[in-house]
Amino acid sequence: MCNVLLISAPGAGKGVTSKYLRDKYNLVHMSIGNLIREESTKNELLKQTISKGEFINNDIVYKLFSDFLEENKGSSFVFEGFPRLMEQIKPFEDILKNHNIILDKVIFIDIDKDIALKRVTGRLICNNCNEVYNKYNDNIEDNKCKVCGNILSTRNDDKVETYENRYKLFKEKTMPVVEYYKRMNNFYLISNNGTFDEMKSQIDNIMGN
Repeated sequence: MCNVLLISAPGAGKGVTSKYLRDKYNLVHMSIGNLIREESTKNELLKQTISKGEFINNDIVYKLFSDFLEENKGSSFVFEGFPRLMEQIKPFEDILKNHNIILDKVIFIDIDKDIALKRVTGRLICNNCNEVYNKYNDNIEDNKCKVCGNILSTRNDDKVETYENRYKLFKEKTMPVVEYYKRMNNFYLISNNGTFDEMKSQIDNIMGN
């Protein structure tokens, strides 16, 4: 059993890293962003908050997180996107404790802002099978998913102005979370400025493989 928390700036690769950990190490992927986006289909105010790149009300986050853990009881997890704020750390750790989950590793993905911005604004997503591409790096034909053939789309929050706001909030609000976990002996820093294969090697070293 191994539970991993991923933290990074927006666009640094939490999603693809989570999927790699999920598939190779048999972890359940908990993306708070995905849970919030799913919830926003039923909540117009929440949808507007996401489109502006702003943080979501904590009570919503806590409930979505706790419900997800309950639905996947007995699993090992990779946590993506939560906690993002200092005030979320204690509730996060309390919820883990309530579900008898120990946080084994905290991984911070470092990336240059310019590289992250290009990845975010070039991101294309398949809403059918959730495959993720980048229009600058992947050879996409007719804007179709290579796996299932579904038409690809962009997320409402993958715009330059939205990213700039998200990055500003990350520096102000989430970097203190990184500094908090940096004091722990289970904290690891990896870089995603290069290729994903290079980052996978760093991940495998951390996971002891």
